Amino acid sequence: MELRDVVLLSAGFVFSVVAALVGAWVQRKFDRYREMGPLNRLLNFGADQLLFVFPHRDETPEAILPRTSTEDFLAMNNFISALLRIAWSRKVGVRDTKRVTDSDRRRNLVIICSPKSNKLSEDFQTELRRRHPSALYFEEDRRKHEWCICDGDGARYRSPSWAQERQYLSSGVPRTDLPSQKFEDYAVITKTENPWNTSAMVIQVAGIRGIGTWGAAECIKKEWRQLYDHLPTDAKDGEFSALVRIEYDNCDITAIDVRRVILLGG
Repeated sequence: MELRDVVLLSAGFVFSVVAALVGAWVQRKFDRYREMGPLNRLLNFGADQLLFVFPHRDETPEAILPRTSTEDFLAMNNFISALLRIAWSRKVGVRDTKRVTDSDRRRNLVIICSPKSNKLSEDFQTELRRRHPSALYFEEDRRKHEWCICDGDGARYRSPSWAQERQYLSSGVPRTDLPSQKFEDYAVITKTENPWNTSAMVIQVAGIRGIGTWGAAECIKKEWRQLYDHLPTDAKDGEFSALVRIEYDNCDITAIDVRRVILLGG
């Protein structure tokens, strides 16, 4: 074989390898876009930065940063994981409810927890019910001292976790062992235009109890296609209010079931 033939064969081999690598890279990019495109439509925040707002909890004297519950922390962490999947590149901040300013309210917001513990969630719910009477909302049953989820038609969804907790305790399970038991809860995921700034978006992830809040955010991270599939074809990026059933077992979310998605029209 002549030298020229060897050179041509070598060059052809190199070019074929490079072409294969480039093709594989392009295919991966295309596959990722095809997979994450729907999630981008769900998390279609405005152009501004995003702010997580979590409930203020009792502070430890030695602490510098505001305290938060384990479930609130896990909820924020799950939501951030979803943002990473869509290659979110804008700034992300956090505030506890005692440090939210008027300018903070105007940003893209992820509101963690219900009006039971989050003042901004209470204010958001007031605006939500005024603008979208059909949306899911939280209400306290003062007779039972328990919160529930309601809709505009009068339906009420109660957390089975209250009765489950009482049953465990009455059967002799120590309160310190409750984290290793099984519980069920209901939660809400609501996405709307920011009522304080129409160019921004608000997503509320809130359970009746903490495991519901954690599970709602895990739905955004792992089971977002359930939400996406419930939305009409022409409103995949629209505003909605979703009811989610959460199952918990031994310090883990074991099942997430999107039971209902209410489309919030303009």
